[in-house]
Amino acid sequence: MSLPEPVPFEAPRAAVPMRLSNDDREQAVEQLNRAVADGRVTWTEHAERVEAVYAARVTDDLRPLLADLGPAGVVPLSSGTTEVSAVLSKIVRVPDTSRRIHARSTFGALVLNLVSVPAGQEVEVQVDAFCGKVQLMVADDATVIDDGAAILGKRAIYGEQDGREGPRIRLSGTVKLGNLKVFRV
Repeated sequence: MSLPEPVPFEAPRAAVPMRLSNDDREQAVEQLNRAVADGRVTWTEHAERVEAVYAARVTDDLRPLLADLGPAGVVPLSSGTTEVSAVLSKIVRVPDTSRRIHARSTFGALVLNLVSVPAGQEVEVQVDAFCGKVQLMVADDATVIDDGAAILGKRAIYGEQDGREGPRIRLSGTVKLGNLKVFRV
């Protein structure tokens, strides 16, 4: 009785990375644009990463550029987001403050009344304006934390907190050629 001939060992082949299409690159740049608008990367880092995205040839080249931006590089707005948008118009609203607010103004004016936010509650407001104006009205006791950016624009908080424990309003986003003004009423 003879033993079968041994089969030589072959290491499994590594998966070949797929080549990127122009559409793949544009989706990656879109993710980076959202990240800089949210303040998750700086403009300098954004420019470096975008340059690297356009130089990328295969999918493995994109992974390190998008890995720290969340799952698959995408951080979508949660379904619990209130969207308010003014395009070539003026909108005045009292939004649902139990959810995150995404306020957008493009060549328009957006006025949000956040005076009714109860003490102790934190509200996140992402403000993105291009050639537009966003005004927020908050209570006298509100703590306003502005983590956003302005490019050829202005972000201003008027009035001082009165010292009482009130709501926290956390601002993010980018104002380009426009302004964000927060008034205490």
